[in-house]
Amino acid sequence: MNGKRLEEKIKEKGTMKSFSEEMGIAESTLYRKLNSGKFSVSEAAKAVEILGLCNEEAYSIFFRSKLA
Repeated sequence: MNGKRLEEKIKEKGTMKSFSEEMGIAESTLYRKLNSGKFSVSEAAKAVEILGLCNEEAYSIFFRSKLA
């Protein structure tokens, strides 16, 4: 996962605080997840929906390399 890219997209839309509230998690938890790269599939799907990411953007953030 590309946490830096996700953080950029979050900041383009608003604040980390508002995003974490929409995600239903504490802001500190959001930072931990961004640094560790550990988002569940449902969290990633929710982030994609909140941020309005296209498939290409979502793929480039949540997957490191192309899948077979």
